[in-house]
Amino acid sequence: MFIRFFKSNNASALLFLPLIAIVIWVFGFISPIVLPVKHSMPLYELFAGIFINIPWLSITIGLLLVIGEAFLLNFIVNENEVLEKQNYLPALFYIVFMSNNKAMLTLHPLLFGNLFVLLALHRLLSSYRKDKAFSESFDAGFLISISSLFYFPFIVFLPMLGVALILMRPFNWREWVISFFGAVIPYIFIITFYFWYDRLDYLFYDKMFYQFIKETPATDMPETFYFMLGIGWLVILFSIVKIVQGVGIGSQRTKKSIVLLVWFLFFSAFSILLAPQISTKYFSALAIPSAVFCANYFTHIKKGWWAEFLFLLLITSLFVNLIF
Repeated sequence: MFIRFFKSNNASALLFLPLIAIVIWVFGFISPIVLPVKHSMPLYELFAGIFINIPWLSITIGLLLVIGEAFLLNFIVNENEVLEKQNYLPALFYIVFMSNNKAMLTLHPLLFGNLFVLLALHRLLSSYRKDKAFSESFDAGFLISISSLFYFPFIVFLPMLGVALILMRPFNWREWVISFFGAVIPYIFIITFYFWYDRLDYLFYDKMFYQFIKETPATDMPETFYFMLGIGWLVILFSIVKIVQGVGIGSQRTKKSIVLLVWFLFFSAFSILLAPQISTKYFSALAIPSAVFCANYFTHIKKGWWAEFLFLLLITSLFVNLIF
């Protein structure tokens, strides 16, 4: 029922996607969690610090970010012909993966990070076969750099600029240089700001590298999450196998886009290793490529009952995780 509806490309899905997100995030409003901004990156501290004493507003903004990013991801996938068939499954799976645990039902830095990484991904994909991609190269570098100023481990996505330029573009050294300047400029501004106020040590120690120099990372993963994790990774594994099997099918643009997302999955997994603690919310970076891969898999499942059963299993594990 769910899969058949959302892969039909029915415009009414635009109403049901926010409704699904709201139903899931009700658990966040029932038991509100507000994260401290201490030791967080400057831009997250700036924005989240405003709402830290207003839990319901903090959670509402987190919910709106998830819904907005789900629609943005769906637009990117359809606009850049990442998948052969257009539907709303990428948005559906993004909402599920970004709302699978109570720790994620709040305003956390990866929500902002994902937004800017998605915008960067769109700029990289849209550079395909353009005569010149100077603005796209600069914007992608700038946006990834901004994402890392919300959540520093997202700095690992910078090498993806080179991967994307190799995959999507004929070699042009100017585009490589421009992307580098785009990535460097935000840090020039932030370092200059902290240097001006004689707080440069504070920036490096308390903001950027605190998670690397503190003692053993804490673990914040409830036992019920492992049930959700097992079901989720089972579905993602099926989806990755399907992607690998079909990597030679489709247009040249689709093939290159899929390969770029495979690299995206690799960098996302690496960012988890740099997380300040072992917690469910730090898996958020994986939600972007995983949602696309799952959308591709469920689009091509020929047996409708199997698709509905797998999704029902995933949703059931999600609510078990949230309730217990």
